[in-house]
Amino acid sequence: MRTLFLVVLYGLRPRDSATLRSLLAQPVASLPADSGLLVWNNGPQALDETERQTLLATPGWVQVLIEEDLGNPPLSRVYNRALQLGTERLVVFDQDTVVDERYLQALGREAELLVPLVLGAGAIRYPHQYKQVVTSEGPLDPQATVTISSGLCLSRGLAQRIAARHGDIFDERFALYGVDVSFFLRVQGLAREEPVELLCAGVLDHSLSELEEETPAQRRFRDIEKFYVALLLRLLYKGASRGKVLRYLGRQLLGNRPYLYGVLPQMLRTVFRGRHPRA
Repeated sequence: MRTLFLVVLYGLRPRDSATLRSLLAQPVASLPADSGLLVWNNGPQALDETERQTLLATPGWVQVLIEEDLGNPPLSRVYNRALQLGTERLVVFDQDTVVDERYLQALGREAELLVPLVLGAGAIRYPHQYKQVVTSEGPLDPQATVTISSGLCLSRGLAQRIAARHGDIFDERFALYGVDVSFFLRVQGLAREEPVELLCAGVLDHSLSELEEETPAQRRFRDIEKFYVALLLRLLYKGASRGKVLRYLGRQLLGNRPYLYGVLPQMLRTVFRGRHPRA
């Protein structure tokens, strides 16, 4: 197939996914030619037979695939598995993105890497180029761009070039947060040595976690997960030694994050193993 749309679910039924609801509501004619759909359920509950049959019967796709791994594997591994299916382009979605015809039309434009403008709470939030929010469509500097993974359209050619340098495309040492940042750091590194075509096209409305109201437990979970990312980015992409990373960890423990003591063993394993505890 030419284009594979990947939708990753976690803790949500297919009917409750904004991504699936909006994507499957689009006119069949608006889909790129020769498109397939892969619904990946990351758990914790299995899809029932009715849900499976409903998805498999969806019209307009050359193929509908369903994969399940109830152990909630790292998103990096899920994305890499999807790329192994042989598609010419992979479109990545989480479960909370509203897909409309504007975005599908944008997929008609050719680029090694295509990323949309991402709306959150009514304002454009991503991509970031030169650490500023991009507000218009057009070519972007691949040496200076970062965005979220939902809506990303990656060509097989660019995926192969990244894999040739790193062994995989999405860094499987990251599990949840940091999968997108580490991917774009790889793109930036590649672009410093050879041309990479990066285009911003289309618009998506996305439910961004940092804009949502959260319980204290949710905020703590998110902060801990992002702290894993901070440790790993320093260690794997910013050239910091383990000693420097450990000193950074110590400063955070002595600062305003005393709850990190509860996950200190996991943090230390992350530093010494060089990967997220779930990776």
